[in-house]
Amino acid sequence: MDFTLTEREREWVELGRTLAAEFAPRAAHWDTESAYPEENHKRLGELGLLGAALPTEFGGGGASLVECYLLVEEISKACANTALLVHDQNVSGRILATYGGPGHREILERLAAGTAEVTIAMTEPQAGSALYELTTTARRDGDEWVVDGGKTYNSFGDRAAAHLVYARFVETGSAPPSGPEGIGIVLVDADRRGVSVTPMGRKLGMRGVEEVDLHFDGVRVPASHVVIEGRPGSTEGFTRPLEVYNATRVGMGVMALGIAQGAMDLAIAHLRTRRQFGRRLADFQGLQWMLADAAVAVEGARLLCYRALSEVDAGRTSAYHSACAKIAATEGAFRVVDDCLQMLGGAGYFAEAPLERMLRDVRMFKITGGTTQILKNTIGRALVGRP
Repeated sequence: MDFTLTEREREWVELGRTLAAEFAPRAAHWDTESAYPEENHKRLGELGLLGAALPTEFGGGGASLVECYLLVEEISKACANTALLVHDQNVSGRILATYGGPGHREILERLAAGTAEVTIAMTEPQAGSALYELTTTARRDGDEWVVDGGKTYNSFGDRAAAHLVYARFVETGSAPPSGPEGIGIVLVDADRRGVSVTPMGRKLGMRGVEEVDLHFDGVRVPASHVVIEGRPGSTEGFTRPLEVYNATRVGMGVMALGIAQGAMDLAIAHLRTRRQFGRRLADFQGLQWMLADAAVAVEGARLLCYRALSEVDAGRTSAYHSACAKIAATEGAFRVVDDCLQMLGGAGYFAEAPLERMLRDVRMFKITGGTTQILKNTIGRALVGRP
């Protein structure tokens, strides 16, 4: 078992570090102005990184998930808002590339080129962790499907060219099925009649990413835009995309991990230069122990995350490994960033220091992509079995 990065993987890391240095000076602006990182988007698009993990047949980079998230981790150290953009567009693109058909080729090519964004419209006000309680429907009407319902917490939904909408597929005159049966995915163009967008307001962190409510009122969609059709008595339309979504969970962990490593780097630089009581802060054992605890948390989470991603790359997606990785990374990262802010004392508490922003940003990852509590249920069931 060799944990040494390959030459190609090291190239992805170096590219990420170069971009992180380029993005770092603007990171505070996206936060204070609640502004989308447009300049960074353009740069990533020029480099083909918004489709880094998409198949080359669609214009993607053909990178493995390990390679893609080595890049994401480095960018996260400087600008988590930009890292989330890379993450989200590669996930939505992989769902389309894996399960979509010829009717999705154009949007995939635009996504890979960075000229279009696609949101994953999954969560509803009453169907968050209990996703299969969703009420959005897609009813057949001849050669079209009519979508009705609403979604919430849709990242980048204000800018998207299309939305991947999870819905219950219902035949006209039939009652919607319950539980995970009959759920599927349909691609809804944002400019379709009946689609409306409502901003959700200012967030604690990750303010460069707009979250919106989406509403679908009799939106007519051609049958060719169905990604996975939900069928009566079948749960495949619900369970199959989760194989891709499990990688999403690990991605959230990697972004939190990157923020934590970035916070450690800032804390170490501060401890080496700041002097108190006639010596460097770095020479105080208590602070060295805080750094050691942070390093153990980060190193352990990194191993879990990349083990889970390598499993996905090998075709062995594991909800158990993904859940373990996300919990370790997101819970550990929040503690690490908080401790690093403590090491800077009062200087870390003010907005001029990146740590104040990083602490607010990293908090999101304990919720999105599966809460810690829900993922503990996943781990528990894997260990003892379902009743």
